[in-house]
Amino acid sequence: MEERNTQSSDGMSALKVTSIIIGACIILAGLAGALLFIVVKDSVEEFKELQGEFVNSPPPSLPQATWVVDDIETLADFGYRKIDTVAHANAGDFIQFRFEDLGYGVEIQNFTTELCEDCRNYVATMEGENPDSWIVVGGHYDAICYSQQVIIGIEYPGCTSEGAYDDATGVASVLELARLMKEWQQLAWDEFGIELKPEHTWKFAAWDYEEWQGSGSPEGAGYGSETFVTTLPEGVEIATYINLDMYGLNWPVETQLASQLSGCDEDYFHLYLFTSPVDDWSYYEDRGVNVTDEMREQAVLLQDRLGMVLHEQLQYPTEWVAVLDDTKGNSDHYNFISRGWPATWFRGMHEFLQEEDDTCEQSPKHAPTDRVDVLYTLAGGRGGLEAGMQTGLNALALLMWNDITGNWE
Repeated sequence: MEERNTQSSDGMSALKVTSIIIGACIILAGLAGALLFIVVKDSVEEFKELQGEFVNSPPPSLPQATWVVDDIETLADFGYRKIDTVAHANAGDFIQFRFEDLGYGVEIQNFTTELCEDCRNYVATMEGENPDSWIVVGGHYDAICYSQQVIIGIEYPGCTSEGAYDDATGVASVLELARLMKEWQQLAWDEFGIELKPEHTWKFAAWDYEEWQGSGSPEGAGYGSETFVTTLPEGVEIATYINLDMYGLNWPVETQLASQLSGCDEDYFHLYLFTSPVDDWSYYEDRGVNVTDEMREQAVLLQDRLGMVLHEQLQYPTEWVAVLDDTKGNSDHYNFISRGWPATWFRGMHEFLQEEDDTCEQSPKHAPTDRVDVLYTLAGGRGGLEAGMQTGLNALALLMWNDITGNWE
């Protein structure tokens, strides 16, 4: 009996010890869990704070105008990029390779017309939080040359164009914006572990066949962007289209002495953003567009957004950088506005292009003078052109950044 009591006592002691150990383990586990929770909570809060600092700060980097001008030179060096020519095809290949080198998948939109047997749009996609609402940035890579005065549109012997201004400037800028978006994503991931995505899905596009082929042409123009807007997937909307066609010769590019001596009284070239109209829709109404209340509302929102970026965030002078109602179409943005989507056209030029007895020389287009060396002369050197390009590029970068940070509207 005594031996049994001893065994029972030993068993009870062992049980007590075990219970104490288990209890201590539970307490320690609880303390460790609480400590871990505090550490994790602090880490999460610190991470969210860092994340907030990142997205609520200015863009971590800006576009590089030097690289854009390098690409303008490359596109010009291909030669006369008229549709269905070797130079035209080579330029298209270059655009595709550049997008792919940046890490984008490239959608090639093939289309034909009465005059073009092998036309192609090149579109790179940065998917956003909303895959069905797109912001599209585009410029055209084809070029044309024909008479500009008296009778417009007659091709003549030796009439070729490098298309440096019209529109290597736009295409090179599209490539740079696509590069910048990738750079921001990489910076966010490397520094904060953030998978950065814009609110909208961004489409970076190089359009084909924007140019009218001249007075003998049986068809119009703008077929590349028209192909894009008429083949949108079901359920997709265009939040905004941004057209880049002939800019860079704009503020702060000064009017050169030779032009001043010839009578030009403008101190600088202008940057105009011809945008979905707020007041004057007559151009579109005359062409059968049914202008809805929603189109008018979206036009107001877009013009306000552009004005905020240009004049509040960047503090550009309103005299030389202006948002205006588009009243003439004349580029790829027409195909978006006429189908109900808000759009704007970045355009660098002297005021009142070939109107009102303007004595200022006009930016070259559709002529043999559309060359890189002519752009440098008009801009006062390569540095001047880079400065003009930077004006538009910075505005475009802030528009992109505002979408990434949820400040688009």
